[in-house]
Amino acid sequence: MKYATKRLWAGAAALALVGAAALPTWAAPKISVSETNAVADHADILSAETEDYINSVSTRLQETCGAQIGVYTLEDMIGNSTMEGVAYEVFNTWGLGDAEQDNGVLLLLAPYEADGGDYYVMRGDGLESQLSYSTLNSILQDDLEPNWVKGDYDTGTQKAVSSIANRLCRIYGVSLSDSADGTSAVSYDRGGVDLVKWILILFAVILVLAMITNLMRPGGGWGAPRRRRRGPIFFVTPPRRPRRPPPPPPPPRGGFGGYGDYGGPRPGGGFGGPGPRPGGPRPGSRPGGFSGGFGGGSRPSGGFGGSRPSSGGFKAGGGSSRGGGVGRHR
Repeated sequence: MKYATKRLWAGAAALALVGAAALPTWAAPKISVSETNAVADHADILSAETEDYINSVSTRLQETCGAQIGVYTLEDMIGNSTMEGVAYEVFNTWGLGDAEQDNGVLLLLAPYEADGGDYYVMRGDGLESQLSYSTLNSILQDDLEPNWVKGDYDTGTQKAVSSIANRLCRIYGVSLSDSADGTSAVSYDRGGVDLVKWILILFAVILVLAMITNLMRPGGGWGAPRRRRRGPIFFVTPPRRPRRPPPPPPPPRGGFGGYGDYGGPRPGGGFGGPGPRPGGPRPGSRPGGFSGGFGGGSRPSGGFGGSRPSSGGFKAGGGSSRGGGVGRHR
């Protein structure tokens, strides 16, 4: 009996060792990101040109509206994890987007998954009402999927990042122009006539209507003499009532009030009235009230700490996401 028990324990220990050896295969992939780089290409499927493009777009978004786009590729299969779970860990570990606005976007690429690979896009909490799932799904299906099935990861990733950046530009009303060479980092289109053009068109319509109305009047035209209108005059100002004359001043009082004992007025009026104080103002008095204000000195002009210098490159802003996104349809 004891021998059988020992064999049973030995078999359990062997199974435990085998399970421990197989556990890393099914464990979630290890997350490794850089706070100064918008691309983490662990699968090595993106070219240097594509990485530079993504960094340029994400940096310009960060400088204009605080939003960021990050691209993360997986070198291994996700095992028993899900694309949403891995994307959630990558997004919050990376801290994409502004810390207050939570306006980051993550594009997760897993080329070595079964059935031709997989991908997933996740947005920050601040973009839930502005960047819908249907919009993200359309971007993936139109820009990424056609190139993904051909193995052209560079073209698909660049097009997807460009479309996401264009959508963010429309949300915040900004343009990603590159100040170095005058070109645009993304093809930005506001999608219609802007407000200034509408105002000019409305002004032109009003001007044309005014000209037509003036020409259609009897005897009208711009050069016709104007006739003086006759008829009742409206808005006549009513005559003002005459003001009453001011009352006469009261007679001077006698006795000790305003005159002296012999009938002569005293300086200052009244008995013992105050007179001018000889010698000027009191010592220690402040002429002209509170001169200089409280504290006496003036504050130096300027704001609170001045303006921040530009970072000059990508830097994770500390944004977060509650999860949820769109993946590949196979």
